[in-house]
Amino acid sequence: MEKKNESPHYSRRQAIKLGAAALGFSTVVRAFPGLADDVISKAKIVPTGETVSGAKYKKNGPFRIGFSNGFSGNTWRTECLYTVKKEAARHKDLADFIIVDGQGDIAKQVNDIENLVSQNVDAILCIPNSGSAVAPALRDATKQGIVTVPFNLPVDGEGWTAYTGTDPQKKGFELGKWLRGALGDSGKIVALGGLPGNSYTAAAWAGAQKAMEGSKIQVLAFRDASWEEDRAKVIMADLIAAYPEIEGVWCDGSQDAAGAMKALLGAKRPLVPVTGDDYNGLLKLYDQQKANYPKFDIGLVSEPSWESVVALRIALKLLRGEDVPKRQIIEPQLITSENYKNYLRPDLADGVFVDTDLSDDELKALFKS
Repeated sequence: MEKKNESPHYSRRQAIKLGAAALGFSTVVRAFPGLADDVISKAKIVPTGETVSGAKYKKNGPFRIGFSNGFSGNTWRTECLYTVKKEAARHKDLADFIIVDGQGDIAKQVNDIENLVSQNVDAILCIPNSGSAVAPALRDATKQGIVTVPFNLPVDGEGWTAYTGTDPQKKGFELGKWLRGALGDSGKIVALGGLPGNSYTAAAWAGAQKAMEGSKIQVLAFRDASWEEDRAKVIMADLIAAYPEIEGVWCDGSQDAAGAMKALLGAKRPLVPVTGDDYNGLLKLYDQQKANYPKFDIGLVSEPSWESVVALRIALKLLRGEDVPKRQIIEPQLITSENYKNYLRPDLADGVFVDTDLSDDELKALFKS
């Protein structure tokens, strides 16, 4: 489980006073496999939609920016928070960076956004618990001249300033397509998603279903597992008891996938093809068990934890008067049995997400491995 953020109101002045080392920050950047040293600058990020004029939002610094994090229940969020605080410390014109945690509660997150508005922030970053529920709050903030940058999970409508993240429907389609191929166009599967009602899983599962149209794949059940390995393990155990034959597992997150595979192991059932993202725990499990289970296979599409950095940079560009695209879609990495060893981090904790801009030393300190 992710550690709770102990310093929700984080200012650059504090960073200067304490020093980057005291905050655990490092300037070392680890090369993600296949990319140069600067992961973000070398990543493929596709601009789409209209151009947002920075002239409308230009202000004189120093700036105050809030970040409404929908929940902090897994290690992807741990990396996301760490890397964005590290980025915030680098900008001299960012005076205050205020982080609030929705704790998985949709109503609380809406209230958090309204509270950030009342604190006169210049910009709000947001990972929504529900893309529909936060839409009115972000729209109201945008109307008041606040730069609003949702990221990672889509928000309904257009009532926000700019968005960045992967395309969850496209990712879901690719995962569904891979699973369809791994099963030979036929088989019984179960599906595990993230937080109940979240927009990312909804879009990804819609894409997966489209990819499986016309096949003989039978979906036995879909369950929300909150992107938590332990929770997914419990839910999968119940599904194993209910269904004597499960030939594949579709997941939009590999915490769910790892929990599902461990439940199968606990029930002495064979491991099966499974989808997910770049969670090191699943990569390690696959490496350990692939020889024991011939049908065990992985089809993974990464979810970069540095999306938060891109979102913060977008907000700062607008506040400095620079134009940005309405949407910046990050192209993720495809990880399969053929290339997984390029991504596997055997000496790091299971909780690490390997599509990261953090160094091994930072990740070891962050997860105490």
